[in-house]
Amino acid sequence: MNNIQVVAQSQIDGEFEGFNDEMMFKLSDGTYWVQDAYKYWYYYAYCPKVQIIRSNGRLFLQVIGQSEMAPVRQITDVVESRINGEFKGWDGESIYRLVNGQTWQQTQYKYVYKYAHMPEVIIFNAGSGYVMQVSGTSARVRRVG
Repeated sequence: MNNIQVVAQSQIDGEFEGFNDEMMFKLSDGTYWVQDAYKYWYYYAYCPKVQIIRSNGRLFLQVIGQSEMAPVRQITDVVESRINGEFKGWDGESIYRLVNGQTWQQTQYKYVYKYAHMPEVIIFNAGSGYVMQVSGTSARVRRVG
């Protein structure tokens, strides 16, 4: 990479588990970033310090002290709430009501069992549709109410 410029420094707000497809990163400065291209790298850290780097016109997120980075873009269309009741994972057609009154339905087939009572939810537009992240797992969703 040539022409590298650090445009922001912050830290991940919570757990960081590396890079994967369409990962969303909430930073402690209140900004949200979504991974803009597929890259897989597993690295676990709690609230690691990160930097946003501009190189050749693209933005990248990098954990300070690590060499890996992934292309990202800033997003603002984010919903943060909680499941109103139990979360039992994804069954292909899961419908979840949130405490903010919204209702969202799973749109991609995915079966994952994971139990949590009133877990935190983050829903964001990944560019190719909405993704709901709950308790370390995610699925594509659409708003139905």
